[in-house]
Amino acid sequence: MSAVICYGSLIADRVLELPRFPRPGEGMHALGEHLYVGGEPCNVGGHLAAWGVDVVIAGNRLGTDPLGSFVGARLRERLRTTPVVEGAAEVRTPTCYIWTTPDGERTIVPSWPTPTGWMLPGDDLMRVARMVSVSIYGPGMDAMVALARRWQLPLAVADISGPDDSRLPGAAIVATSRTVLEQRHNVREIEAWIEAVHAVSRALVVVSDGPRSVLALAADGRWWSVQPPQIAPVDTTGAGDALKAGLIMGWLHEWPIEEMLRWAIAAASLQCLHRGPCEHPATREEIESLMPTVGVAPW
Repeated sequence: MSAVICYGSLIADRVLELPRFPRPGEGMHALGEHLYVGGEPCNVGGHLAAWGVDVVIAGNRLGTDPLGSFVGARLRERLRTTPVVEGAAEVRTPTCYIWTTPDGERTIVPSWPTPTGWMLPGDDLMRVARMVSVSIYGPGMDAMVALARRWQLPLAVADISGPDDSRLPGAAIVATSRTVLEQRHNVREIEAWIEAVHAVSRALVVVSDGPRSVLALAADGRWWSVQPPQIAPVDTTGAGDALKAGLIMGWLHEWPIEEMLRWAIAAASLQCLHRGPCEHPATREEIESLMPTVGVAPW
């Protein structure tokens, strides 16, 4: 077995479909309510497993409450997936409350009511790993990154703050979005940010921007612009995780950069056509069918 370890926050996603975002103090009836397994490692790992890649999913401990039982059971049901999970009576399972609207917009409110602790993959799983995917969320992240470096495994990281982020050394893939950079990290010069991150890591750095062009700086220093296909999004939750999974897929198979970017953007676009962060991962056939509509050009 050769696997990708996906580490971060293991959570439940509670999703409310709303006709629009409410104004302060306004009451509103929801159009629908859903419960999903969430968190970046579950989403990235779910896409990779659907594409035939063995994955290990690890992160925080879950509670023995109904939400923890739900998340643990769903992960154990997945094919090609080894969950490193443990329930604890003193833990309340973390939850993300997500509002979505018919135009595909969303807002997320995380709730982490109790300390959870964390679980790390054992030596038997580290021995067969080819890459470790980490996010900026979840306890034990520094320990997981240190473990990956001890085993000399490349990292795929998401949503880091910049070139001084502790997760960057050893990264082969860096993925984020313009929204995250601008709203969370107050970054305005996107190209300069990409260049600074690339200078430290020599990683593939990809910054998405919703339906607008994606900017990518490849490991060899070449710039690329990627135009996503035109779609009518239903729910954009998990699109960034599908993009990251697509980049990992290309890295694992040593695809040319153009093919890697087309696959990743097609996977992210198809994710937006379904509700839930990873309930309906796009199949290889669906992705390959959409790839010709993804424009990739030197930039």
